[in-house]
Amino acid sequence: MKIIRNLIIILIILIALGVIGLGAIEVDVDDSSLSTIVYEEDANLTDILQAKFISLFVSGSTEESSLVEDIINLVIYDSIKNNINSDYDPLGDCETTECNYVIYEDYYYINYIFAEMNDDGQLVLTVSFGTEEFIEVNTILVLVFDVDIKLLSMSIELTLDKYYLADYEISKTMLDRIFSKIDTENIESQVSKGELNLEEYTYTISFSPFS
Repeated sequence: MKIIRNLIIILIILIALGVIGLGAIEVDVDDSSLSTIVYEEDANLTDILQAKFISLFVSGSTEESSLVEDIINLVIYDSIKNNINSDYDPLGDCETTECNYVIYEDYYYINYIFAEMNDDGQLVLTVSFGTEEFIEVNTILVLVFDVDIKLLSMSIELTLDKYYLADYEISKTMLDRIFSKIDTENIESQVSKGELNLEEYTYTISFSPFS
């Protein structure tokens, strides 16, 4: 929690210092962007992922994009529920802060994290966050990943291509500087499935039918 808080605070400070005008980066996101399939699933994550992987590697490329999108959103939701906020349920009937925000702290909040495939076959991860403390602003961090589906190892590898604050692309050098100051191993350990590597900016998840 503290590591994520520090990362968000750094971003908010950059905004407050006027790196980009507040109006230019203001983005409101609602729950319509979330994958209803993921949030309505009521089964063991391992079983769901296994079924998705079997479909991905057996049925061919016709549903490739939607299956990859579902798999990553399942992992995101599971990681939030198990490692960050067990009460998170933004599409449910609960109206508490704990249900509707991934994190809600004094100086910042994160309300949504979700993945979508774009028309170029890349996976786009969106983190919606903001603050209501010194300034009131909601914006998004958008990370765009190349997707490599490896049939022989039955795995999916995501590699960071570029990232944005709202519509503004940010240099990877800034990301390097941020991660050089925080405990990346702790962040990596909060992903419930697969392997996150913040040195190479990759995420790999695999499925073995023999495990």
